[in-house]
Amino acid sequence: MAIEQQQIAADIRELLVWTKAANFIAVRSLLREVLSDEKSKMIYQLSDGTRSVDEIRKACKASPNSVSELQQKCLLMGLMSTTESGKRVRLFDLSMFT
Repeated sequence: MAIEQQQIAADIRELLVWTKAANFIAVRSLLREVLSDEKSKMIYQLSDGTRSVDEIRKACKASPNSVSELQQKCLLMGLMSTTESGKRVRLFDLSMFT
């Protein structure tokens, strides 16, 4: 049974690698479309689950509404997820797409 589970885990890791490679260009394009200016890129990058909306807002000199609206848009487009505590978390590190 343990060998079977190890093989399943290895297969899942391989699928993940292929999925990332196959979708790289599409994700990069979507990120460029949604994060069209430096402020939105900064908001997205700081949305790593460790900061509150207020902390992100202050760091980016943005309005609370602009942070929440961008996070909601990214959530709906599959670029963010939500933690159990309700914080929005980016799914991609922008440095991977430059």
